Amino acid sequence: MRLRDSFWALLGHDISDTREFVVERIRSGMLKALDAHCHDSLYDWLDSRISAARDVSELWYLRPDLMHAISACRDEAAAREALDKITLLFKGHHPSAKPSRFGSL
Repeated sequence: MRLRDSFWALLGHDISDTREFVVERIRSGMLKALDAHCHDSLYDWLDSRISAARDVSELWYLRPDLMHAISACRDEAAAREALDKITLLFKGHHPSAKPSRFGSL
């Protein structure tokens, strides 16, 4: 644990909500979804872009690319299911991560 994390813990802050932790949790989820569904090196560029993203907004805007990749490797239903789970990771950290008003049509 880093000194800064210990400091926040002493002040009663939950380190799981720090910006760095949130970015890493979302990044990890996106990379796991890509790895689980796309075994083709054709999408190494997307892996690199997700890995290089510096904040939640950058990861948010990579979601359509991830959906397209999973859809191309598997099918749209698998892509939608994976993206629904990933979108939940953004809840409370990105203003657009709200449930769809259309639900699951």
